[in-house]
Amino acid sequence: MRVVRMPRLWGAARLGFLGTAFLLGGCATATPWQTPYNITALHSSVPVEAKNAPHTAQVVLQLASVSAPSWLDTNAYQYHLLYQNPQMLLSYRDARWVGTPAEMLDMRLLQHLQQSQHWKAVLSGQSSGAAQYVLRLHLSNFVVNFTAPRAGQALIAGTATLLNDRNYQVIAQHAFQESVPLKTASAAGGAAAMTRAGSDFVGAVSAWVNQYQ
Repeated sequence: MRVVRMPRLWGAARLGFLGTAFLLGGCATATPWQTPYNITALHSSVPVEAKNAPHTAQVVLQLASVSAPSWLDTNAYQYHLLYQNPQMLLSYRDARWVGTPAEMLDMRLLQHLQQSQHWKAVLSGQSSGAAQYVLRLHLSNFVVNFTAPRAGQALIAGTATLLNDRNYQVIAQHAFQESVPLKTASAAGGAAAMTRAGSDFVGAVSAWVNQYQ
């Protein structure tokens, strides 16, 4: 496996995670010494729109399992050094995500939609219940981009498609992208920014699909 040496990145915590990075290709297996990061908000709360949502909704929505390209089908904590080699995708040696980006966003979006109370029910992709609408979300980007040794942004992008469950006719489609600056150039700083980007992304998708209830 080829090892890529890279410049040291400095942040408030001065973590050594960016000292050595591995190219993807079998390096994403979880090991005890890898720090696991999640994008679940520490203090989740009921969405603001739920307070004014109608409680007589009759439509059932099903959230299909979030999909993603093959390069995102991993729990590797991936990033770019845009100021050095923007085409090279790297992953932390000593950090990982607790699940794939699609799995983490699937859980957050399902919870957010269920709490919004805009629907009679919101079913997961594995549910066998009957629904009138199906929401499909395809994730196209989930990466931390370092624009300089001490600066970067967490980026999440994807496309949501709302379908009629009976004939799979497309009702609407919309592309979403959220970017949040890093407060510290470290794995922990990137995870904190990705958590905020995840909240913004999930909130935007939920607000969009809720208008079709």
